[in-house]
Amino acid sequence: MKMFYELPITNPSDEDIIKKERIRQMVELERYCCDYGYKQKQMELWFEDGEIFTTWFKGNVMEYFYASPVECKPGEVKNPMESHRHRIHNTVVWVNGSRAIAEVLCMLDFRVELGGEWVDLRCMGRMHYRVEKRGERWGIVYLEGIYEKDRIDPVFSESHFGIPKEKLMKYRYNNWNMAARRDLYEGGLKYADEWAGPDKPETIEKLYRSSSQWLFQERHPAAAVKA
Repeated sequence: MKMFYELPITNPSDEDIIKKERIRQMVELERYCCDYGYKQKQMELWFEDGEIFTTWFKGNVMEYFYASPVECKPGEVKNPMESHRHRIHNTVVWVNGSRAIAEVLCMLDFRVELGGEWVDLRCMGRMHYRVEKRGERWGIVYLEGIYEKDRIDPVFSESHFGIPKEKLMKYRYNNWNMAARRDLYEGGLKYADEWAGPDKPETIEKLYRSSSQWLFQERHPAAAVKA
């Protein structure tokens, strides 16, 4: 089976360069809108039948947009002392006709209160997108995170915050602190065994094979390949 990452990156046609730049701007804008509360604009970048898989949600993207009962105005957060941002390092795009795969290399950067202490939590990873052109419009049809490693640090030097090693060891090492945060402080952990990460190479292989199958198949409006 041909894999998407086997597509040639060098010497692209002018048409493919324009496609790649459009797609790069789209997926990076999608993360920007996610971070800063521009939900309506973020929704416009997706097709309504799109699917998303994050550390806390798996399913239709329109359900994801309305999963949180708290609404914020653009640029606001629930607690102004908190922050949740994607620090983008690079974006790679593979194009095949009217379909494309894009991976955003980024760091998830959180400042949150856990156990009564303020901490900075950082997770290195990739946001894996499937993007498609329908008619004259490009839109996102799938997004899944790939989690590589993370760390957590107290904000204040006098802080005594810490998660005991024996508690962390029950989680996967690619996402020790992200998993502990969800499980110990935010109401439970979902889908952790399915998160794509290098500690379970089969999870990345499954995602990449599914995306490759989707990328190289002839598009049919009534069918979609999901990871």
